[in-house]
Amino acid sequence: MKDDSILEPLKMFNSKFKQLQHENGEKYFEELVKESKIDVNANRETIKKYKNEFEQGQYYEKKEGSVRGIKILLVIFGIAALISGLAMAFSGIKSSSALFIVLGIAIFALGIFSFVAVFTKINKIIEERKRKKEEFYKKASDLKVIAYNQMAPLNSLYDYYMTSEIIEHTSPLIQLDDIFDADKYEYLHEKFNLGEVTDPNTSVNYVVSGSIVGNPFVIVNTFNMQMVQKVYTGSIVIHWTTIERSKNGTRTVHHSQTLTASVTKPAPDYYYDTRLIYGCDAAPNLSFGHEPTNINGMNERQLEKYVKRETKKLEEKEEKATKNGENFTVMANNEFDALFNGDDRDNEVEFRLLFTPLAQKNMLDLLKSKVPYGDDFYFYKHKKLNYIISSHSQNFDYNPDMSIFHHFDVDEAKKNFVEFNDKYYQNLYFDLAPLLAIPSYQQIKTQEYIYNTPYRANITSYEHESLANRFDKDLLKHPESSTNLIIKTKFDAKNGKSDQVTIEAHSFKAVKQTTVVSKLGGDGRMHAVPVVWYEYIPIVKNTLMEAKNTKLRKNEYLKEKNNSEFSQFMSQYSKNNAIIYERGLFSVLLDKELDENSSLKFNSLLARKGEKE
Repeated sequence: MKDDSILEPLKMFNSKFKQLQHENGEKYFEELVKESKIDVNANRETIKKYKNEFEQGQYYEKKEGSVRGIKILLVIFGIAALISGLAMAFSGIKSSSALFIVLGIAIFALGIFSFVAVFTKINKIIEERKRKKEEFYKKASDLKVIAYNQMAPLNSLYDYYMTSEIIEHTSPLIQLDDIFDADKYEYLHEKFNLGEVTDPNTSVNYVVSGSIVGNPFVIVNTFNMQMVQKVYTGSIVIHWTTIERSKNGTRTVHHSQTLTASVTKPAPDYYYDTRLIYGCDAAPNLSFGHEPTNINGMNERQLEKYVKRETKKLEEKEEKATKNGENFTVMANNEFDALFNGDDRDNEVEFRLLFTPLAQKNMLDLLKSKVPYGDDFYFYKHKKLNYIISSHSQNFDYNPDMSIFHHFDVDEAKKNFVEFNDKYYQNLYFDLAPLLAIPSYQQIKTQEYIYNTPYRANITSYEHESLANRFDKDLLKHPESSTNLIIKTKFDAKNGKSDQVTIEAHSFKAVKQTTVVSKLGGDGRMHAVPVVWYEYIPIVKNTLMEAKNTKLRKNEYLKEKNNSEFSQFMSQYSKNNAIIYERGLFSVLLDKELDENSSLKFNSLLARKGEKE
């Protein structure tokens, strides 16, 4: 049996997987090109012509710009010459200076000549260069349309599963699922105690699931709301006068002062969060936490000092724990203990069983590496669940729209496709790397869970919210909403193979308020300073959604949706023809709840042969 273990994750990425992933991405793209049957040479010839026409357009655009610059200078010079010439001529007339009169007329004539040159010569040159620019850009635009048409068969093939297939070829140990299905959720829920996202201030934006040696993981991207204290300020300007006396008498002095006041009120703040959650039976009673140490910018001397300082803290903690009858023992590997800083561990035996000498070495390699990310991750273990929250994944989309691959240039399309899949693999790999660093996580495969009770819905609540978040927010938000939305979903009922779901769009109505704050002015009086602020009142709007797992690939979906049955259903039941298809999941916003007959119609849509209800 082939051993796909990743014993030294950092070393294996640099020596093997990085290049292998790049090569697999290139091979996969070439297979797509073959399947699409596009004429690569014809596209390259079109692109060559397109670039030539576009570059000519840019050339004449620059030429037009330079002449426009000359025109501006001539106009400025002409205006200045007309004004100064007239002024000099009138000055000469007043002083009876023939020289000033002649110079004034000459300068004035130069001004006239500048405007004549602008209107008779410069404008014509500008128009000619503008005409040529537009002519070349038009040709380039027409060629771009031709190129897109040439690439259309390839652009239609991009689908969500391609990245997972490339990654599986690179490292078979890591497998990604099409969707986070009910079986995988129940596995994580029953075996590892993963719950649904019930927090009303957290919405699942997208979810990606997979496994390492059968041990499941999910990457969950959430959109979150928290109330923060916001400071509002207001100000007024006050005026007063005082009388000052001196040996020369008295004088009135005018004073002014800006009085500023502030009030602090709660306001909503929104942010995204991405985390990987991994379930494994290894060290099932152990919990700990690692937070980034920011050591990647340190040189060897600074790192040595840091380890000594942290080791001293750990030894003091051990001494204190011994006195209090608590269980904490410093690891023999001081460097690992100091840099991993998992000193909140609650089971010393299991911690040492998990972090064998090889695991410690692997983890130190990750923490001390400067590329690609180093120690940029939080690693929390709570019994059988492990959480990885990395900085590099906070701004990466693990569930992109396939349109990002669409291009009119086959060579640029290949470059973009391969670069994206390289980046995807690198981000995923180094989210998993802290787990891969621990050999036990690859050696222990959790026993399969036997599902006695079917999941309540066809699709998990994670995927319900993910689908709901794909819709245009303007269709979901309350008409009085002034803020972002937190989308929550409520499962209503199973309708055969589809789910009826209520989308709850939570937001706030901002109501303008004014608070008057008394401030003492320099005039010795109290003044009322108005401060405008906003009170955020929670509001919610409900919208019905019907969703099902079609299990169709994108090209199958595009073919099936172009039938009269599909169009008829959407025109009759959908809200604003709002439909979402991604990763085989299909959902539609409804104007009204489906009855039994319309539910049957919905289930028959996009159904594979033999599945129609």
